Amino acid sequence: MSSDAAVDLSSLIRGAKQGDMDAQDGLIRQYQKRIAAFLYAMSGRSELVEDLAQTVFIKMVLALPKLKEADRFEAWLFRLARNVYLDHYRRERLRRFFVPFLEEHEQVSTPVAPGSERLEGLAVALQELPPNQRELLVLLQEREWSYEELAAMTNSTVGAVKSRLFRARTELKRLLPYET
Repeated sequence: MSSDAAVDLSSLIRGAKQGDMDAQDGLIRQYQKRIAAFLYAMSGRSELVEDLAQTVFIKMVLALPKLKEADRFEAWLFRLARNVYLDHYRRERLRRFFVPFLEEHEQVSTPVAPGSERLEGLAVALQELPPNQRELLVLLQEREWSYEELAAMTNSTVGAVKSRLFRARTELKRLLPYET
């Protein structure tokens, strides 16, 4: 990130923390595509992305005044997105337990561009991973986070992050239908 972009981001964060709606809107615009991509990669369901992203940004606006370290905003925002997804995932699992399965509950796969069998295979393999492993791979795809940042975002230890990443990569290699 250039120093101008860093200054602009820190001024947006500062303004948003003070309730400036234009600054809040600027933060949302700056991060909406990345958060949506993260949520899509985690859920594998495009119909959820808009609602989950909206929840993330509402929570962001409400919690911004409590953010102590503005330089940790991005990691904080992705942790919010992770928590919103996990809350949805838990509710969905519980709902499936109590609601009988009907045909309209069946997931419809998202169309994939022709000739992208490898990409489709990766998306399917990612969805096969447990959520705590999938989230680490998705976060690393988003940006090269440090193990410490990943541990803070996932509320775990650095050792647990390393272990889950190793297991996720090993399982992903096993699941992929082609040589990597």
